[in-house]
Amino acid sequence: MRNQCVRLVAIVSMLMISISMGAQRYDIIPKPKKLIEREGDFQLVRSTLLNVSTGDSAFIEVARDFARHLKTATGYTIAVNNGKEVSSSSQIEFDKVDGMGEEAYSLSISKRKIVITSSTAHGAYYGVQTICQLLPAEIYDKRVAKKVKWQIPCCEIQDEPRFEYRGMMLDCARYFMPKEFVKKFIDLLSMHKQNVFHWHLTDDQGWRIEIKKYPKLTKVGSWRPETTGYDTDRGDHTPHGGFYTQQDIREIVEYARHHFVTIVPEIELPGHATAALAAYPELAVFPDRHYEVATGWGVKKDIMSPTVKTFQFLEDVFSELFPLFPSPYYSIGGDECPRDQWRESPHCQDLMKILGTEDAGDLQTLFVQHMDKFLREKGGKRVIGWDEILDNGAVPSTIVLSYRGHAPAGKAVWQNMNAVMCPNRWCYLDYYQEDTDKEPKAQGLFLPLRKVYNYFPIGDTLSQSRYKYILGVQGCIWTEFIQNPTRVEYMGYPRAVALSEVGWCDKGDKDWDSFSRRMLKEFHRLDMKEVAYSKAYFNVIFNYDHKQEVYPKKLELTLDYPDTEIHYTTDGSHPTIHSPLYQAALQVSKGVHIRARGFRHSGEAVGVEVDKVF
Repeated sequence: MRNQCVRLVAIVSMLMISISMGAQRYDIIPKPKKLIEREGDFQLVRSTLLNVSTGDSAFIEVARDFARHLKTATGYTIAVNNGKEVSSSSQIEFDKVDGMGEEAYSLSISKRKIVITSSTAHGAYYGVQTICQLLPAEIYDKRVAKKVKWQIPCCEIQDEPRFEYRGMMLDCARYFMPKEFVKKFIDLLSMHKQNVFHWHLTDDQGWRIEIKKYPKLTKVGSWRPETTGYDTDRGDHTPHGGFYTQQDIREIVEYARHHFVTIVPEIELPGHATAALAAYPELAVFPDRHYEVATGWGVKKDIMSPTVKTFQFLEDVFSELFPLFPSPYYSIGGDECPRDQWRESPHCQDLMKILGTEDAGDLQTLFVQHMDKFLREKGGKRVIGWDEILDNGAVPSTIVLSYRGHAPAGKAVWQNMNAVMCPNRWCYLDYYQEDTDKEPKAQGLFLPLRKVYNYFPIGDTLSQSRYKYILGVQGCIWTEFIQNPTRVEYMGYPRAVALSEVGWCDKGDKDWDSFSRRMLKEFHRLDMKEVAYSKAYFNVIFNYDHKQEVYPKKLELTLDYPDTEIHYTTDGSHPTIHSPLYQAALQVSKGVHIRARGFRHSGEAVGVEVDKVF
């Protein structure tokens, strides 16, 4: 009997090792649509050849960029051959074929040859990203890695995204982010096959882009004397500012082009415009008043006036953007625009009479209509706006960013309008992700990694006939409490990685257990790229109602790290593998000191110990 038990344990152990090794061989994020495992490995060596079978210059560019990437980490100078038949015992071939989707690709990886097949260079680029993820994580090192076997596991992959729009927004208006960091942010998006960088460039607290016709936008509007935050008059007495020159913009856009990321610029109007009004008060509803770049957060009442001068200003600004941003989409913001000053203004009241309305909100629709017409006719662009642009009547050609839940998107798609899903409770990455009492100050809600991953952009109640109007999904990093690149990375990652799979995979193809295991190698990749990500994945998370003052409180403990158990204590002592095993929600009385930690079945502790006195 004992021998049978030993054999059974050995079989189970071998099975677990097999499962673990399988996960390590194919830890691709986002998960490919179809992957067939094969035995063996392709060896990347100094003599490996990159062969481009097409004369398409975009494919050649992808191959050359790949060769440069490989040289950085491996030290190998990989030759790129275009169209010639060259005999090689180790080669990666780019094949162009007709009939595949814009971002679709296939990979055939055998021991001596890798074939990347696609109809476009975009698809080929995503094939390259998958190859990089199949390589050891050191492929992302900035230095030549030593003693690494550059092996790629054999397999067959057919892959394409579920949604065409897979974006991340970064707010650089509240806190200016350096040019090199913006490039790194784009690099991280492309690594995970996210294809849109929504760049929030203007707001009440700063104007971040050079407009040559209006130099005071950056001379005045890009600096604030200090930062006061929410609901306080106490500032930090530290000036903050900065802006991107048009040359900076060209450099970043070109970098994004190489990474197949579309940059969508956002110029806020008619609200969230205090920085612009400080520079050019004649744009304001009350131009005789004094305006300063806002030092605090929140919604400001000072907004743009619907005048000929204002519309000319906006047309001039966007006209300077046209040569800089080739994106088919331009964002005009349109959110959180108080109507108080429009109601107070004699000019606006007269304009409302001409328009035959008593609702000041119709003036916002006037802004949307005017800019939509201008951007379409003069720039060939489609307007994107936050979902308030629907509030006083839809402009059908615009695209709605549905951030106040799913209802605005539902309203849009039933009017045959496109929507991008970014509901704050799933997609706002400036929310807390671990312990709201111990993490640095953030926006008030709680959004752990698992909740982000489990989101899907198409709601269960949406009619299938409307699915086509949902373009995709976008994560948003607002920076009121995110003062520097390190904080951006901490708040954004790994939650942005989860969103990459949300946008790439169909609902039935998503699997949290699989994702959580693939994240083990992903963290190694992020380490190689020197990303200051959150460690919440490794630690026990306390889920309870922070506002509830009645005891006992219901406490749930969760841990994202796979194949672990949670052990806890209630007397303040340090938990061990022998402490009580968490199996169901706890009822916690006031004053109780809970400590918890994850443990692998071997007894090895995971992450750090977390504790809370209730």
